[in-house]
Amino acid sequence: MTAIFVSVAESGERKTTVDKVALAEVYAAEEEWREAARDELTRYKADLAGWKAAEDSIRKKGKGDRALIRDGLIALGPEPKAPPHPMLLIADPTPEALILHLADSRPWGGVFTAEGGLLVGGAAFNDESRMRTGALLNTLWDGDPIRRRRVVTGAAYLPGRRCSAHVMMQTVVAERLFGDAMLDGIGMLARVLLVAPETTAGTRFFREVPQECRTILADYRARLGRLLRRPPATKQDDAGVLDPPVMSLSPEARHLWIAFHDSAERRIAPGGDLAPIRAWGAKAAEHAGRLAAVLALYADADAMEVPAEHLACGIALVEHYAVEMLRLAGAGAVSPDLRLADRLLHWWQARKDPRLHLATIYQRGLNAIGDAETARRIVGILAEHGHARRLPAGTELEGKPRREAWELVS
Repeated sequence: MTAIFVSVAESGERKTTVDKVALAEVYAAEEEWREAARDELTRYKADLAGWKAAEDSIRKKGKGDRALIRDGLIALGPEPKAPPHPMLLIADPTPEALILHLADSRPWGGVFTAEGGLLVGGAAFNDESRMRTGALLNTLWDGDPIRRRRVVTGAAYLPGRRCSAHVMMQTVVAERLFGDAMLDGIGMLARVLLVAPETTAGTRFFREVPQECRTILADYRARLGRLLRRPPATKQDDAGVLDPPVMSLSPEARHLWIAFHDSAERRIAPGGDLAPIRAWGAKAAEHAGRLAAVLALYADADAMEVPAEHLACGIALVEHYAVEMLRLAGAGAVSPDLRLADRLLHWWQARKDPRLHLATIYQRGLNAIGDAETARRIVGILAEHGHARRLPAGTELEGKPRREAWELVS
């Protein structure tokens, strides 16, 4: 199962600290795999050298006899495959790098980072890549095979891959991600589970860690460790292709799921409380089922049936995520241009020089303002609201007379 989570919190909210605690056992497993990979790589290199030597010998002995060479190569078997890379989590991949990771490493992985700005502001979500990144995440979420053909890198057909994501980011980064009409239009944002908790800054006074917290965290690490080191269910003829058995709902859980499914469907109708997030609401029942399955497997790694209690917990979680998504949708009711103008104002106020010309805004300012027309429109909003005033045409800035220049009004 693939899931995509986003946690929104400002700087100083302990995102990195919490992430380290939550992923401590993942890092421990990666370190174990890294140490084991040394010996595996040595054996692989020796095996590959022996295979290449045998291949060369077969070709020489065949001396142009195609059938003899063919039979010898068939008997030799395929070229040895390199051991998987020990890294499970990646923080800032391009879509091509993520595909390569799932091809050459284990058939599962994760995009996890406490610095979401690196991901959203990086190569994965730039103007050239963000549609491919969104489409790839959709494919992984749906559980479909990755199908790709490139002139330079060749073809890639990767069935049975899973990749979940948890990205922590500040509000300004979340606004950029969730305000992207293209990502919304292709359905990627409907596959995201978002939380944006209220700040606890000013209340986090020192206290000793209660023993019950230590016990709970130790149990969490132990369970996660067992799941990470558990041999995955793969195809009998290909250990690189995941093939997990399908879980089912208990009769009671099925009854709950159907009721929730129908309720969510009614609520996305015009006038319903989920209508503002219709695309997300249409997937609410699937979100609940996925979360319930994770809870069932966390409780019992051998579980093949989702009980009603775990489905009820999954539904409760989805209701919470729905509230968070609705809050974000409400914030989105503010004009995108007004939000962009507010961001430009904060960027401008941080500059030493209160004066600037148009090209400064779209060439050295916010990534979201990348052309003269947008820059002119957004700075015009600041001028209309009294935050900036236009300077006379020909005002000299940076050694040249400028036709369009403004000064920040303090």
